[in-house]
This record gives sequence, structure tokens and C-alpha cells, in this order.
Amino acid sequence: MESSTWVWWLLTCVFSLYFVILLLEFNKPAKKLMEQIDAQEKRRMEMEQRWTKMREDAAALRGKLEALEEEWEDLEKRRKELLPQANVRRMVKIPAGPFFMGARAEDSPSNERPVHTVYLPVYYISPYPVTNLEYREFVNCTGYKSPMHWQRGTYPTGTGKHPVTNVSWHDAKAYAEWIGARLPTEAEWEKAGRGTDERLYPWGTRFVDERCNSNNLMGGTLPVDEFPMGRSPYGLWDMAGNVYEWCEDYYDENFYKTSPANNPKGPEGGQERVVRGGSFQENRPQVRATHRAGTGEHMTRETVGFRVAMSEPRDQGESRKAEPQMAEA
Repeated sequence: MESSTWVWWLLTCVFSLYFVILLLEFNKPAKKLMEQIDAQEKRRMEMEQRWTKMREDAAALRGKLEALEEEWEDLEKRRKELLPQANVRRMVKIPAGPFFMGARAEDSPSNERPVHTVYLPVYYISPYPVTNLEYREFVNCTGYKSPMHWQRGTYPTGTGKHPVTNVSWHDAKAYAEWIGARLPTEAEWEKAGRGTDERLYPWGTRFVDERCNSNNLMGGTLPVDEFPMGRSPYGLWDMAGNVYEWCEDYYDENFYKTSPANNPKGPEGGQERVVRGGSFQENRPQVRATHRAGTGEHMTRETVGFRVAMSEPRDQGESRKAEPQMAEA
């Protein structure tokens, strides 16, 4: 009897131990799952905290960005306000008054005739064509596309002071607007290039090889300050040869027959824009101050560049008009 009791007790212990072992084994996955759940919850809370911080940081960055944008707008506004006075200092002032526009000789091309009197108000014009160095600053500051022959956003080595080329009329206009200027009208260009005495070339009535870059003298462009003896009566450089220069006007070969006498702006429309001045490839007839040509405004050429001009700033005009009144007082 005692033996059977002992056996029963032993079996009971064995089965209890087995049951406990089974229970423990059964709880292992549940425990592991709970640990995973706890870890995921902890990770979720950390991610939520990080996300909250990121949103706060993003809000702070947006605030800083808005402040920077406002500051940039203020600086850009201030830059534009200062540009007219800066341009006055670096440009040449062309006085108001009449001049003879066009060619008088009977053998002159028909698009240069008839010679006619044109009156222009005061304006300012750059003494040099825009150089590669100046145009690169525009490209770097605005992200505007660079000329097709530039490599890695810069001009060929050693050509910083050469006139920029391979720029379309639209490219030239974009640059001009960026510096608070514009392209010169055809009439403004011609007056600045020859003065009021009807000379054929910027320096006089006789062609001189050594005063401009023409006839493929060097087979390409030269620095814009290469020919001091070739300057115009107003002191402008490179008004003959080196590169043609874009003008604001549409081109019409018959425009002179109907041109207004007061500050003409060119035809109202057309297929081409005026280019003036000739280039390094041209000979003497094409570098005359009266020579006219036209090319498509989207075209880019290695022989075409530009210079900029500006109307008289309002404050300059008002102060000039006020001077007689002050004298009378």
C-alpha cells in the first residue's frame, strides 16, 4: 500500500513537473512577443519624439527661410534702386540734340538712305561691349545659361576682356535688365558711334586698319580696350569691328524712309533685330558707322555681342530741369 502511494506521488510530481515545463515552454513565445511589442512601442515613442522634433526644426527652418527670402527681396530691391546711379557712373553720357543718321553718299546701300535728322534726348551708353568676365558674373549670380562655346560655365582661357559672343538678342536683353539697363536703340547706337559731324568711322572719315579689329586681323575677337585710337567722339571703344552689337530695334531695310525725327524706336515688328558695328570678319564697308544689318533674335553667332544703354534717370532729369528755376530764383 505504501509502495503504491509512493509511486502515485512520484508520478504526480513527474506529471506536475512536466506540466510546469510545458507551461514555461508555452509562455516563451508569448514572453518574446511581449518583449518585441515593448521594444516596438519604445521605438514608436522614440520615432514620434524624433518626428515632433523634426517638425519643430522644419518650422524653425521655414521661419529662417522666409526671413532670408524677405532679406533677399530687400537686398534685390535695394540693388535695383542703386543700379541707375551705378550705371550713370560707369556709362558715358550722350547729350541731347540732333544728329544726321544714315549715309549721304549715292553709292551707299539703300538701307542706309536717305540721311535724315534725328533728335535724341539725353541717354547713357556703356563705353565698352559687355565682356566675357562681366557676362560670367551674370551667369553665376542668376543661373542663366552660358554661351554655347564656354566650358564648365566659363569662357576660354585668356578671353576675360574679350566681348562676349554667341549670345542671342534675348540673352543680351536678359543681361541688360539684370543690371538695370537696356539695349540701345539703333539711333542711339549710331549717334554714340559717330557723333554729329557725319563721319563714316568712329575716329573720322578715312578708314585706318590699325584702329579696329576687322579684315580677320587676328582671326577672332580681341580685348575691348585694344584700340584707343579707334574711339568715337564720345570716347566709346569698339564701335567698329571686333563684334556686331545687338540693338533694341526690329530691322527693316526701308525704315529710314519713314523714320520719325524724334527718338525713333524702330519698326513695331519684324523678323529680325538690328545689329551694328561690323565684326572682326568684315572689311571696311561693313565697319562704317552707318552700316546696318539684321539677324534673327534667337540666333547666336561668334561675331555678335552687345553693349548696354540707359535712359536718363528720372532724378537726373528732374535736377537738370530744376537748375534754370534755381538760377531765376
